[in-house]
Amino acid sequence: MLLLVPNLPHADVPKGKTPAENEIVFQHGTVPKLHSGAKPHWELTSNYDIIDFELGVKVTGAGFPVYKGKGARLQRALLNFFLDNATANGYTEIQPPLLVNEASGFGTGQLPDKEGQMYHVGIDNLYLIPTAEVPITNIYRDVILKKEQLPIRNCGYSNCFRREAGSYGKDVRGLNRLHTS
Repeated sequence: MLLLVPNLPHADVPKGKTPAENEIVFQHGTVPKLHSGAKPHWELTSNYDIIDFELGVKVTGAGFPVYKGKGARLQRALLNFFLDNATANGYTEIQPPLLVNEASGFGTGQLPDKEGQMYHVGIDNLYLIPTAEVPITNIYRDVILKKEQLPIRNCGYSNCFRREAGSYGKDVRGLNRLHTS
């Protein structure tokens, strides 16, 4: 029962039910304005033949794009850039497993309420990870760290597997609300 009790927000968090009631605490830079006639990313990726959404539908189903040629190279280059930048700034790179046990799901709050979003391998009772955060955070599950060990700076990349069940994002196109990323 305790696992079903949500975390309470800090007392300073303003109450609100709509995005209009959200308080902007920090903002950096300016939001760019697109020129009239700007094309959405799904048209650009098709025009340049770098991401193929239809091929992903053929191979697997909706929400599984296929990165091709320069699109695949760009994806790989961006991953390397971000990981190299993080490690240059003192982070330890972790390449985590893509499956976690039930205890790890509970350890990061994925279970019990997000099991509908997770892919479950029933025969082994393992879950495909929704983000690298889940296995990396669970490295420290049930571990008491000493003050001298802090801060711990880890970074990692993994495929992220999400069922995206339900209606949220059902009308979203392109690279939003994917089953994997």
